[in-house]
Amino acid sequence: MEKLVLYTKTYSGDLNRISVLIDSIKKYNVDKIPYYISVPSAEYELFKNNIDTDYINLVTDESIINTYGLDGWKSQQIVKSSFWKLGVCENYVCIDSDSQFIRPFGVSDFMYDDKTPYTVMHEHKEFFEWCDISNLPFDPKESFMADRQRVMDLFDRKGVYFDFGPSPIVWSSKVWESLENVYIKPNNLTFTQLIETIPSEFTWYGEFLLFDETIKIIPRGPLFKVFHYKKQYDEFVTITNIENISKHYLGVVIQSNWNR
Repeated sequence: MEKLVLYTKTYSGDLNRISVLIDSIKKYNVDKIPYYISVPSAEYELFKNNIDTDYINLVTDESIINTYGLDGWKSQQIVKSSFWKLGVCENYVCIDSDSQFIRPFGVSDFMYDDKTPYTVMHEHKEFFEWCDISNLPFDPKESFMADRQRVMDLFDRKGVYFDFGPSPIVWSSKVWESLENVYIKPNNLTFTQLIETIPSEFTWYGEFLLFDETIKIIPRGPLFKVFHYKKQYDEFVTITNIENISKHYLGVVIQSNWNR
């Protein structure tokens, strides 16, 4: 079993974007961390014929968990959160298809020591500060706080609201397994039911970890610079560049919901 792997759940609509991610991993993966990609079984041959399977471990989503009948947004959260069930790793860096590395990286960027992964954990202040001055037609902070409060209440946690993302995040298989054995099964639930109720896999992982303390918690801020909106990206590139971003982040995420 590997100590750490990289993992992306994707589909045919993101084939072009994940090609960029794959190229960046090949270029900057100095420790040669194994990379896994999962895709729907119906698209397995498409990906097999279009990506480098000598470098990438390609598996089907269904080999991880069957999410038939669920909408794509919830389904991908469930598959990503269940990757640990393949039994290939102790920890995994979950990376979305619309990401790319922009500088060299290695195991020490994701692991505090040989046993403990970093936990992405912060108050999301930079993004909310930008939202406050950008006159968006809605307030992202309201839904952010509402989802987190509901999970916090379940684990009887008080205090500030934490964001346990964005992607990429480092997840411990031990934490996911403990969530299943300590909370899900004793309450006659499934992880699918958790996501259908509160669709935020980052929050379920982070809040349960604070509750259970399954592993030592070593906080770390976002690993990649994330551009949630085109307006945010357009403003940012007028004042800086990739070289400056790489001083503080391993990569960038240009979200596919507006960058298609």
